[in-house]
Amino acid sequence: MKHYPSIEYWNKGLLGADCIAFDKLDGSSMRFEWNNKRGFYKFGTKNVMINNKDSQFGEGIGIFLDKYGYDLENIFLSEYKKVINFVVFAEFFGENSFAGQHVDTDKKNIVIFDISQYKRGLIDPYEFIDNFGHLDIPDIIYQGIYSKDFINNVKQNKYNLDEGVVVKGIIPNRSEPWMVKVKTNLWLQKVKEKFGEKYLISELNNDKELIKNYEQI
Repeated sequence: MKHYPSIEYWNKGLLGADCIAFDKLDGSSMRFEWNNKRGFYKFGTKNVMINNKDSQFGEGIGIFLDKYGYDLENIFLSEYKKVINFVVFAEFFGENSFAGQHVDTDKKNIVIFDISQYKRGLIDPYEFIDNFGHLDIPDIIYQGIYSKDFINNVKQNKYNLDEGVVVKGIIPNRSEPWMVKVKTNLWLQKVKEKFGEKYLISELNNDKELIKNYEQI
């Protein structure tokens, strides 16, 4: 089952390029595979396959199927008639979820944030909005030029976000999607306070530029 690609931080983005920034929901990534003969038949978290008996994430399967199963299948069969397989990526979270940790008593939700098409890869963000934007997807926080001002506005949490944003666009002259993430300084500070300095450095991909930038906050 296809895995979601690792997302680099803001310093790897294409400054000056057109982009769309989506709210980065604070939860755990899940995967749902659809086949044109079997429907949704494979399920997983970020790294492992699961079923609905999984103690932590099993309920996410039912929430996803109830919320999206019918509508997604209709879109796949009408807009992508020749495509035999998709993997849908979604965020599983509750009101008090933080950095992939969840509170058992919270009511949980699932929100789709990306879809991978068989033999093509991730659907580009503009097509994703056109074909799936009427469903429950992450809020669009910004649409325009990817700039240092925008990055700083996210880091300083001028958009009132829980975690940050995922910025997506198309590489000029290559028709390939690109994406990076920008997290708020407040969220990163909470990570440091809760899990410690080593966890924060790992979260920042051990990137010296990011670590130095954070230390200057």
